[in-house]
Amino acid sequence: MPFPGQPAPSGSGATTTATGRDRDRRAGRVLVAGVVALALAVGGLTYALLNRGDGDGNGDRGAGASTPAETKDPPRNTGSGKSSPSPTPSESEESSPPPQSVRVGLDGTRTDYAGPCPPPSVQAPRFTATFTVERLPAEVSYRWVTQDGSVLDGGWKTLSFPEGDGRTQQDAVTVTTDAETGTFENEIGVEVREPVRTTSESVPFSITCETETPTGGASPSPSDTGSDGGSDGESDTDSG
Repeated sequence: MPFPGQPAPSGSGATTTATGRDRDRRAGRVLVAGVVALALAVGGLTYALLNRGDGDGNGDRGAGASTPAETKDPPRNTGSGKSSPSPTPSESEESSPPPQSVRVGLDGTRTDYAGPCPPPSVQAPRFTATFTVERLPAEVSYRWVTQDGSVLDGGWKTLSFPEGDGRTQQDAVTVTTDAETGTFENEIGVEVREPVRTTSESVPFSITCETETPTGGASPSPSDTGSDGGSDGESDTDSG
């Protein structure tokens, strides 16, 4: 019951008060929504910056889920078509044998002969060739030749160097002539054709054929013998 003398409150005042409260509530909701939106925006910006820092250039990843970057394993050797590794220089040197080589040395004795021909074998010029190979086994094909192209001692010959034997061998030849007179000068050397081609140095020699003088001086001529016989006959006649 209203007090006397005081007007009763009208409905407009109550409506005004209620309206002001509604405004405050709506303003609070708007403020809360703004704060939430700001928080979401800050969170989205942070997420975008983190993803960009990881180096992923993909676009939208979905609702907060990150897709792992694809990694490629290095190619594996399956064994098919596998190539053998190239040998190192040291391995190549150990596996491949050294190249074969032949050295020829030549020495001569009694290289100048003068006397009756053909010269005796113990006085005729003699030459010794020394062959040295780099490795064993080996076979050396060679021949004796003179400077003018003559081939001596039957032509091509072969020396065998078996495994486990020495790497040096020798061969010798004696030079002679069938002529009875004259002087012969030449040079002799050795040609090698296998396993490599090489030649020795040449050694000069000379053979001078001289007519042998009979023992006791010159033989008397027939005229000398006849005159001596005549004088003897005369002597004998005179004595008779």
